[in-house]
Amino acid sequence: MLAFIWAESQNGVIGKQNKLPWRIPDDTQYFKKITTGHTVIMGRKTFESFGAKPLPHRLNVVLTRKTTLEETEELKVSHSITDLLKTYNSNDELVFVIGGKEIYQQLYPYVQMLYRTRIEQDFEGDTQMIPIDYSQWQLMQSIPGQGPQTMPIPHVFEIYKRIEPNGTNE
Repeated sequence: MLAFIWAESQNGVIGKQNKLPWRIPDDTQYFKKITTGHTVIMGRKTFESFGAKPLPHRLNVVLTRKTTLEETEELKVSHSITDLLKTYNSNDELVFVIGGKEIYQQLYPYVQMLYRTRIEQDFEGDTQMIPIDYSQWQLMQSIPGQGPQTMPIPHVFEIYKRIEPNGTNE
């Protein structure tokens, strides 16, 4: 089952110059806790933003048109949405899509869960999250984040499940 995971500012920003425009250790810890042990799917630019190294303790899948990435035990490369979905979209395993914007756009129709860190502050950035119609989603969990007293940036961890076409979530 595909799930998006991302942090988004109040004004919809998710990135600035291929980086996060904020530093929220609580969100970093949450991301690590939620995605460790799972497959993470990302675009090439997102992969490069991590220093072109796989995130530890996860199978990293990079969706790219380029053929220069070498696969390893921790890093797999996919060149098409069709192949990616055949290989990594089963109902048995939770697979996290971690960015960037183009990857979110392409995989949105197939996603069943959303893990959003809603940052309750505006930030400047050059990348906005794709539009999401939250009427198609049921909020399953909302937990206020914890921040250091020296740099409090209010944030909330939210988990949504896609509402099935018949209007239920059973």
